[in-house]
Amino acid sequence: MSKHQAMEQMLGYLYQVRYALLLLLQNDDGQAQISIEKFDDVAFISDDNPELMIQLKHHTRNHGKLTDSSTDLWRTIKVWADAVSNNNYLLSHTKFVIITTATAPDNSAASHLKSSKDNQNRNAALAFRILKEVAETSDNKVHKSYYDTFSKLGDDLATKLIENIYVFDRSSNIIDVEEDIKKQIRYGCLPRYEQRMGERLEGWWYSKCIECLVSEVPVYINQNQIRAVIASFRDEYTEDNLPVDVPLLDEVNIEDLPEKDRVFVEQLRLICLGNQRISLAIRDYYRAFKQRANWIRDELLYINELNRYEDRLIDEWQRMFLTMKEDLEDHGDDVDEKTKQRYGKVLFGKVQEKDIRIRDRCGEPFIMRGSYHSLANRMSIGWHVDFENRLRQLLTR
Repeated sequence: MSKHQAMEQMLGYLYQVRYALLLLLQNDDGQAQISIEKFDDVAFISDDNPELMIQLKHHTRNHGKLTDSSTDLWRTIKVWADAVSNNNYLLSHTKFVIITTATAPDNSAASHLKSSKDNQNRNAALAFRILKEVAETSDNKVHKSYYDTFSKLGDDLATKLIENIYVFDRSSNIIDVEEDIKKQIRYGCLPRYEQRMGERLEGWWYSKCIECLVSEVPVYINQNQIRAVIASFRDEYTEDNLPVDVPLLDEVNIEDLPEKDRVFVEQLRLICLGNQRISLAIRDYYRAFKQRANWIRDELLYINELNRYEDRLIDEWQRMFLTMKEDLEDHGDDVDEKTKQRYGKVLFGKVQEKDIRIRDRCGEPFIMRGSYHSLANRMSIGWHVDFENRLRQLLTR
């Protein structure tokens, strides 16, 4: 297979998945269920039977034509002819749809099967006669198996199959489909969030499609699921909320962090925090760092919003730190190191239990916890009463 053929094939798979999302978004039936690569490229399901079987054909450099001898057309007809041969039930309950970026030339069989609002221009009988003649007279050896499968149906079954085929030509290509999806969700978010909402939705959709493809039992996706996902994303892109799109990480090791980002770990070691709690702190720090970077990249934060948030965190820490410092001073001048560590550990625990949010509805705890570790990394805050002197000595060795 050439590099170009491999690229076309890969784009075809991605087109199939992306267009399936658009089809589900456009469907008026909230209970509509869709499957990927079960009955066909894409299929709409009712009671575990396909109501709509859809073949998607994508072309990039040369959009092509869906002529009477087109490989796209005849390969698709063979797939459906095989299906109805094994299950005649499909002929009375299923529509067969070709969605293609190619053009159906005037007076071609495909042009007579094009769908319209009233379908007045459809002529399935003429399309059948054209295709039957091609199958009987063509000397194309590559297509011979396609023609044979079609002819073996017999005129009655083949006629019924052709009557149930609908062609949608000149369809959006893989790039345009992305814009079509955005049009479907644009009323669910502010214009400046359309791109990000579309990316989030497609990310969820691709994961769901992978689940469908690898599952040993049928997995269907319905429109209500899509609407619920869009609603949940929409709620994150509001004036009082922010999207949380960095997944929970299994484990992040200190070795994964640059040297300059390990100061907060030394802060935790000053109070003798246990290794497991330090591991959780590293995870919170890393996840919050990535999340804040995403917000900045996507321009979701107001001017100086992050600075104001950190000022609030520092203010709350300072009140608690000064209280701890006064409590230690009550012990006199001979406070031992273990006592300082114990008090620092209590301070750390109390701060971790706070609920200080960057926005009212953005309540993921790791954001605050990781932000505190970021401040500790810059030595804007600390847990040990003598953290500044102790760390200065440690970092200048």
